[in-house]
Amino acid sequence: MADETTDVLRAGTEQDGAAARRAETRTLRLLVVSSMLTKVGDWQLGIVVPLAVLSRTHSPALSLISIALRGVAYAVSPLVGSLIDRFDRRFVLVLSQVQQALCLALMSVLFSSQVAILLLVFLSGIGGVASTITGQFVLLPKLIGPARRPVAVAKLSSSIEYAKVIGLVLGGAAFSAHGAVFACLCIVALYGASGLVATALPAVPSERHTSTLSADLAIGFRWLVKPEILWLVVTMAVVNLAIGELEAALITQFADEDLAALVISFVLALGLLLGALASRFAPHVLPSWSLESRLLLLQAVAFPSLVLLATPVAACKAVGYMVVCVAVGMSNVMSITYRQESIPVELAGRVNATIRMFITGSVPLSGFIFAAASHLSGYRFWLPSAVMWAAAIAIWGGYTMRVRQEPAPAEQ
Repeated sequence: MADETTDVLRAGTEQDGAAARRAETRTLRLLVVSSMLTKVGDWQLGIVVPLAVLSRTHSPALSLISIALRGVAYAVSPLVGSLIDRFDRRFVLVLSQVQQALCLALMSVLFSSQVAILLLVFLSGIGGVASTITGQFVLLPKLIGPARRPVAVAKLSSSIEYAKVIGLVLGGAAFSAHGAVFACLCIVALYGASGLVATALPAVPSERHTSTLSADLAIGFRWLVKPEILWLVVTMAVVNLAIGELEAALITQFADEDLAALVISFVLALGLLLGALASRFAPHVLPSWSLESRLLLLQAVAFPSLVLLATPVAACKAVGYMVVCVAVGMSNVMSITYRQESIPVELAGRVNATIRMFITGSVPLSGFIFAAASHLSGYRFWLPSAVMWAAAIAIWGGYTMRVRQEPAPAEQ
């Protein structure tokens, strides 16, 4: 009788485990589809807005500033991260998609007003911040168990990289075929579809949240100043200052050379595709080396590609861009892994929101730097990027050398 009871319990446990795995598989599939739709919309927006502004104003500087404003929203990401923890996460994700869709719908009828475009791009960026943090850094670890989480993160990350390629190609094709208004309406549909898919995700109610907003912010900043986090944040922020708006800068340069929008989108898409492929192989590149050393090597290898970007030949610029994409694709995976090994899961939302304020928040500043240099020609346009990239190598190189010199912890 005891054996029969044990068999029944074991069978019930196995059935429960299988049901949980099926539920996690369905949840991950929904999260991947929703995230891909969002990212396709994001990158379609990233090519449509600069091209539309450039065609109306003939100002590369204004074109660069217009899309850079979307990234300015990361300045408030710590506040967004705190608010995410106070509401149902599924509701936050759906609401963020609806908000972005409304911004793009208004943009499609207000293209004649440059001020309205700038404001709507910025407001849509706030929805983008909430969507990214909720989907990638909060919902996934909440809905996927620890055993399957590493594989789930890899699948979601690679899917997002491929979605960027699709977004660039669709954006260029839609703009070339039917203009900015049609392309904007396509983005509205993508954000709307993403929100609709997200409604099928399980509800994730907020826990009892008694801490104040200032306390939440303090948690994020306390982790930010830890040496193993701070050095990475400073390095990646400087890299983003150098090349954060590289695609927008290349769009304006290629457009000035009279390349068709579809050709531009395919060139950029190919670079992103190579970056996505490289990211899948990142864990297998020199696995015996430390993460610090591998990141430093990638930065050093990619630095000469800036010389190709500075040449007046479009084909050389394209090759340089692709080399940068490969290096950035690998280094992104390594830097995310580095953070995951350092930050507790229960604090990942607030801490990553603070980190992203600096790393991703430096991207729009890159746009302003490119805009300020837009009156320069030839290699002088790329000189600020080269200087900042060299500074990033020096910063991370110094930290890596310090880590190597630290004595290994004694075995117990």
